[in-house]
Amino acid sequence: MHMGFNDERRFPDFSYIAEGNLTEHLDCVIISHFHLDHCGALPYMTEMVGYTGPIYMTQPTKALCPVLLEDMRKVAVERKGETNFFTSSMIKDCMKKVTTVALHETVKVDDELEIKAYYAGHVLGAAMFHVKVGNHSLVYTVSNQWGDYNMTPDRHLGAAWIDKCRPDLLITESTYATTIRDSKRCR
Repeated sequence: MHMGFNDERRFPDFSYIAEGNLTEHLDCVIISHFHLDHCGALPYMTEMVGYTGPIYMTQPTKALCPVLLEDMRKVAVERKGETNFFTSSMIKDCMKKVTTVALHETVKVDDELEIKAYYAGHVLGAAMFHVKVGNHSLVYTVSNQWGDYNMTPDRHLGAAWIDKCRPDLLITESTYATTIRDSKRCR
């Protein structure tokens, strides 16, 4: 869900998940939107680490991810001289493995796992996900209303919306949890 690129450590350490084949331990990868802190390590995970399981994101996210990933690659390799970085062809190969999910579409990943995407109101294609496994469920948002989901409509984006549900778990970032901003009216 958060395949983010991190300046201190180039890519996430997937060895914490398990030793051996990563695909055996993950049912799927869900990308919420195209910002690099959410999709930046996806080519690394698929092309360099070897994840071969399903990857889900909205169509706008799939369209915009390769543009940002290629820009990040150029900066890292051509300007900063990074080595052992994914290539342009790896980005293309990675994106071929992505399955798009429409807003309000329920996708059955396997016999027990299903996901449903909802509009997040953050950027074009950003989604929150309601994930169900058997009788249990979780909602994955990202950040708060001033960050990666927005409950207030904007000039070009609508407000975040999700069906009424009672998840067992809510997963959200807290990047801006302690930031207090003026309302849009005051700005």
